[in-house]
Amino acid sequence: MQPNYSSACFTVAICKTCGTKYSKWTTPVSAGGMCSVCFEAELSKERNADSQENVSAVPIAPITDAQKHVATIRLRSFIPRSRSKVVFALVMACYSVALGRFVSAWAYVAHVRSPPREFYLRGGASDVVSLLVFAPLIESLILVGVFELVRRARGPAVVQVFIAALFISEMHVWSWWPHAVIVLPGFCIQAASYLYWRERAPWKDAFWVLVSIHALSNLVPALSTFGYATRHA
Repeated sequence: MQPNYSSACFTVAICKTCGTKYSKWTTPVSAGGMCSVCFEAELSKERNADSQENVSAVPIAPITDAQKHVATIRLRSFIPRSRSKVVFALVMACYSVALGRFVSAWAYVAHVRSPPREFYLRGGASDVVSLLVFAPLIESLILVGVFELVRRARGPAVVQVFIAALFISEMHVWSWWPHAVIVLPGFCIQAASYLYWRERAPWKDAFWVLVSIHALSNLVPALSTFGYATRHA
């Protein structure tokens, strides 16, 4: 029986550095034709050279606070990157609901007087339609009207947003005045959203974005009112 020389040729090689035979199974592929002893020797030389370069390197002076780049948080950072008006309305509605809940929580912590019974809706179909249709349309028209008046008076953008939001929030003082404070951040977001799209699209498109944000923001209280009416039917 003759020995199998073909398999030996594939597993044994000659080191290009020292000329000795070595097994390919015991040497890394990255050795590049060197045996394991020569490969380890080359790696140790590279490690020593890297350590000497690090020691001889010139120390870097510490960066002062004035030289540090401070990334400021801008309002545009909270605007969705998508150009879709639907996505924009959903995100802004979530912001409005979150801020409203935040202010409500602080009102509870501060022991603000609870709203009277007439403040709550009865949960009928007319209340749900009013929250999702009539209130977004009418209040958005009033907000846009006040906004455009301040804009015609050449007021700054911040003044346009705040005056319009403050005017529409005062309409919610009736029956429970803390409600006006709770909804003020949401109306500020809606006014700012109208300003954002007013500069990028016709005012009608900006208006319908505003209506969508208002309707989506009222979706939570509408569902709550409907659930309350269903439980007490």
